[in-house]
Amino acid sequence: MKHGQALEQWAIANMGNSRSEARRERLKKLLADLHRHPDSGVLPVGSAQRLMVETHERRVIQDAMHLGYEPPEQTLKDLGIHLGLELGLGL
Repeated sequence: MKHGQALEQWAIANMGNSRSEARRERLKKLLADLHRHPDSGVLPVGSAQRLMVETHERRVIQDAMHLGYEPPEQTLKDLGIHLGLELGLGL
């Protein structure tokens, strides 16, 4: 994932600081999901595989945001998530 390094560092840091076992499990699942697919940038533009991976990337970022991750604005723009936030749509 293009934005995965910052997200991975955040998740690992939060896992070490979390007292809640349930939260640590959610962070572990997030890390596993993060590494499930290759970066969408290496896949052919317009391919079904790329579309699937981009959808997965958006979901992983949204799951991380539900856990308190605050991605850079550029990440939100790259994934198209900012449009939903501007319209007031829930994640």
